[in-house]
Amino acid sequence: MTGRSSDSTVRRFQLDDSPDVRRVHRVALRAAGTDPDDVPGNADLRWIEETYLRGDGEFLVAERDGRIVACGGLLIAGETAELVRIAVDPAHQRSGYGTAILDGLEATAAERGCDRVVLTTADRQAAAKQFYADRGYERRDTRQVGSYELIAFEKSLDAV
Repeated sequence: MTGRSSDSTVRRFQLDDSPDVRRVHRVALRAAGTDPDDVPGNADLRWIEETYLRGDGEFLVAERDGRIVACGGLLIAGETAELVRIAVDPAHQRSGYGTAILDGLEATAAERGCDRVVLTTADRQAAAKQFYADRGYERRDTRQVGSYELIAFEKSLDAV
């Protein structure tokens, strides 16, 4: 799935995108008040191709003027897709890049036969919680992992 406007592109991850994807992820977490070194389970960012692209998953990046400004991954298990690692460089937030990534990943999930999408985000990430709610995701439950309160969201793909 790719898309293009006059100065931006959404496309599939390529191996040489790795440093920029990790940069976007780190700066987005910092801007949301989270220490990226404190977040458990980030090993997938070192192995994007193996984690997302060798199976039914997907990983997209958004570029503006040749620089990656957003990214996000999708893992598929049966009829359920899980959104993972959606991040937008703070300098480019509220510019449609997160929506473009989300739309692309939801379309991929629907094309591959999924009937729902799930995701988890930290309660402290207020902008992320609002972003997902505004796009039809419903809060399902919460759980505590270390110092993080995590919120699970879900969306039916019937309307996508």
